[in-house]
Amino acid sequence: MEPGSDPILPEPQPDLDGKLTFIPFADLSFEHQSAAVYDKYAFFVRNGRGTIRLFDMDRKSKIYTLSLGGGGDLSIYHSNQSSFGIEKYEPSDFFPLLYISQRAKSNKRCFTEVFRIIPLFNADGTLLAFRTELVQEIYFPPMTEQNSLGNVNAVIDSKTGWLYTYSRNNDSTDSNYGQCKISRFAIPDVHQKEAYLEDTDIESSFMIDARATNMQGGCIVDDRLYIGQGYPATGSVYLNVVDLQKQKLVKRYDLMAKGIDWEPEGCFYYDGSVMLTHTHAICRVEEEE
Repeated sequence: MEPGSDPILPEPQPDLDGKLTFIPFADLSFEHQSAAVYDKYAFFVRNGRGTIRLFDMDRKSKIYTLSLGGGGDLSIYHSNQSSFGIEKYEPSDFFPLLYISQRAKSNKRCFTEVFRIIPLFNADGTLLAFRTELVQEIYFPPMTEQNSLGNVNAVIDSKTGWLYTYSRNNDSTDSNYGQCKISRFAIPDVHQKEAYLEDTDIESSFMIDARATNMQGGCIVDDRLYIGQGYPATGSVYLNVVDLQKQKLVKRYDLMAKGIDWEPEGCFYYDGSVMLTHTHAICRVEEEE
């Protein structure tokens, strides 16, 4: 089958659930739409191209607020997915590039903004502040029934260097519950100010049955893509685990059945564990085989 074309959906597998433990890690007191971590620093990204709150995971405290350059239309700049890449814009940079996924502009292409995080020091070398610099916009192919690239979220695999997307066949959040397309792309050269990807750039793709409404906040750990999904008002909140090598959904945790009554916003890997976030807390996830 050609990359980007839709295979037949697998049959739903209700036995994918397993044992899962949530351990409160830290309290938060600020709204965010997605989160990413590098070293000990967690970046909590608000929607609307507003701000990022920088959080020290070791100290469990907020240390700085960065600007993304001004407000924006929430129907476009929703920031449902944040992910650090593997490349630094300059070799001397401390942080690699930060990829923040947005929705679609008038050209019908979902896009990801790529930011450089720049620390600012005073004369004696003391850290004063951080600033962001938008260095690239990556535009994904316009959605078709074949490529399922609606509401694209992009996650970088720090081990392999691939860019993975999870997406669906429509632009709304209240229909098409059964389809989620996982696609793999090469990361565009960051020195292209605008990178336009086409269907021919899809290296591989596969479909999972994930009741794909409102999927956001993904991270990749050891060839597994973790994706939060849903919110309590819909009666369903899940954590999906996708094996990228086997190209299938291997676990779907029913979080509401486990007492989670909040919408997953961010997901990242820190200190040996997957972390799920929402507007009030960070929780450590422990899986049992």
